[in-house]
Amino acid sequence: MLTIVARISVDPARIEAMKQAMTELVAATRQEPGCILYQLHQDNQQPERFIFTESWHSHALWRQHMEGAAVADFNAGAADGITGFELQQLTPVA
Repeated sequence: MLTIVARISVDPARIEAMKQAMTELVAATRQEPGCILYQLHQDNQQPERFIFTESWHSHALWRQHMEGAAVADFNAGAADGITGFELQQLTPVA
């Protein structure tokens, strides 16, 4: 199993539009093979900061997601609203 934590900062002027685009990405991704968990969180203190928490059956299936239609559609329509991005790939220990 692979766990992903993605921290994303967005343009403060585009928070609502970005939240909508990311919510659509969540809905599409949850239908993809290998997706166990895919959640979007918004920081209560800094509303322009979002965190995706993801669990995948394998690294290969996560790579398929990253190269698939849902991510491509998101990138085409909303990626220019992202001002910062950090990704962690984690392996469960206990």
